[in-house]
Amino acid sequence: MARRVMLFAFVLSLTSLTSLAGFAQRSVFGSSPSPSQRMQPRFGDFAHDLGSVTGRVSSLTDEPLRDVQVQLRSVTGGGAATITYTDGSGRFAFDGVPAGTYELVAFSGIYQASDRVEVSGMSVTSLLRIPVRDKPPDGAGSSTVSVAQYQVPEKARKQFMKAREATAKQKIDEAQEYIQRALEIYPNYADALTLRAILELDRNEIAAALHDTQQAIHSDGNYALAYTVLASALNATGRFDEALQTLTHSETLAPDTWQTFYEEAKAYLGKADYRSSVRQLDRARSLASADFPQIHMLRARALIGLKQYADAGAELERFLQKTPDGPEAEQARSMLAKVKNGN
Repeated sequence: MARRVMLFAFVLSLTSLTSLAGFAQRSVFGSSPSPSQRMQPRFGDFAHDLGSVTGRVSSLTDEPLRDVQVQLRSVTGGGAATITYTDGSGRFAFDGVPAGTYELVAFSGIYQASDRVEVSGMSVTSLLRIPVRDKPPDGAGSSTVSVAQYQVPEKARKQFMKAREATAKQKIDEAQEYIQRALEIYPNYADALTLRAILELDRNEIAAALHDTQQAIHSDGNYALAYTVLASALNATGRFDEALQTLTHSETLAPDTWQTFYEEAKAYLGKADYRSSVRQLDRARSLASADFPQIHMLRARALIGLKQYADAGAELERFLQKTPDGPEAEQARSMLAKVKNGN
């Protein structure tokens, strides 16, 4: 189950999952006329204090970004994020939002932008600038648009968008059908191959994930996420040096992606280089848009390797605060009991 949680964070990268696959918390990866109208989110039946959150997503050069996934999550109330997509002018809207504090996050490929907004019975507007200088193709999100991305037919892209939406809703069988359709239209679609590899990792189909990520990289050598997912598969097979070598490509192409440093930390932990593992986890934590429990669990393992038991115990307590009933909760409690005894 730990794999699912972090795999869905990979999916979150495609749009950017808020939870990266097997991960116990699932949140995910995203054409056509007015997608924001197509997916109007609702927050429930409240008779008062309802507002709206509207806005626009653009690149650093103020190019409007279409079909970018935007998530709205209550800072104080918890619960799943509400999702919509930008329309052709980069605009989005959430209606019927109860009063409170919310975090807005826009995801385009491996990049994202966020803003915190206060809703109190009226309309709130936000401008989200994703750190790309060139206009990426419909939510693909890359600082440079590769020839491979331009070659993807629109029909295949639409199927892929549907696959991301289905993954976000945890409709995995449906997502796989859309991925298959996208690849039938365009077999060399790197984004679709990578998303399929993420779902394969979630099912522990490591050989299939290795094949799909390698094919994705062959199709588009500038697609950073494919390298990161390939490294995750390599880590799963104990090929830690190969994983680190692969991750150098991810870091070069997308230096601000937390999943890359998380996978580097896993590889260093596998090599018993605990200090390097902690260092990479600190980088991952500084870049992540949310407090992912798996970072705390992995950091605890590295700190135990360094015999820093008090710090390891603090990380385990944070992990248990986040996922007290998760699939690794009992293991975390057992580890916590041991570190408190200095073992």
